[in-house]
Amino acid sequence: MNKGILLALSGYLMWGCFPIYWALLNHVNPSEVLIHRMLWSVPVLFFLVHTKPSWKINFKESLSSKKELGFLFITAILITINWGGYILAVNLGRVVEASMGYFLSPVINMIGGYIFFHERISKLKQLAVLFATVGALYYVFSGDSIPWLGFLVGFTFSAYGIARKAMASSAVPGLYIETLILLPLILIFSTWFYLNFDFAFLNLNFSTDVLLFMAGAVTVVPLALFNAGAKLLPMTTVGILFLITPSIQFLVGYYLQNEAVNSHQLLGFIGVWAGLLMYSYALIKEK
Repeated sequence: MNKGILLALSGYLMWGCFPIYWALLNHVNPSEVLIHRMLWSVPVLFFLVHTKPSWKINFKESLSSKKELGFLFITAILITINWGGYILAVNLGRVVEASMGYFLSPVINMIGGYIFFHERISKLKQLAVLFATVGALYYVFSGDSIPWLGFLVGFTFSAYGIARKAMASSAVPGLYIETLILLPLILIFSTWFYLNFDFAFLNLNFSTDVLLFMAGAVTVVPLALFNAGAKLLPMTTVGILFLITPSIQFLVGYYLQNEAVNSHQLLGFIGVWAGLLMYSYALIKEK
């Protein structure tokens, strides 16, 4: 299997299971969960960057470029909004709505690949993209209300992926710099939160402490895999394969968390998977 596809798929499968993990922290304020995702990502990324010479070199090169730092600041803001929005969706029992946004995200990625990276694909892939796009749009707009939280999650993730592909920073070093850029703000916010709300960490039970502590690794690993895969693949491929993530999240929300889904959404879901299977066939046929 293509290395880029393997990396991206690994990240997508992990993200698909995210609702199960974050649902275990439903009793914790979403803001505190976000704080722990950011804080515990720093030591994980520090360890990764300083154990691989090429990442360490790339880290130093990115720090010395004002232009790269400016872009990394923007992507840091985007991914933080994305993280916070998704945690909020799980906390509110709106996993299916969040999956709507992630169904829309690949469409934005594919458009971005065409506009910004001048990607062109075969006729069979074009047909697959058409099926997936129509299915995703039908899925998103067939709900009973405007899925604003889904739009927030989907748009921020798409913008993040497109921006990171165009940048010189490697997956892990770039993510490390993003977290360092936001660290002062997170520390200030943590102090404010601690002074105004009750902290769950070290105050509830051991299992909650472990889940919050592991939030850093759970956050870093799939995102690093995604960034690494996106660097090696066309955005069209990155986009359509990403449909695996919201598909799993959809199934988790529907079957495990008993969230409501209407027949129109199921029809859109079928269209998405028809396009995904068709695109996968096209990839295999090219081998």
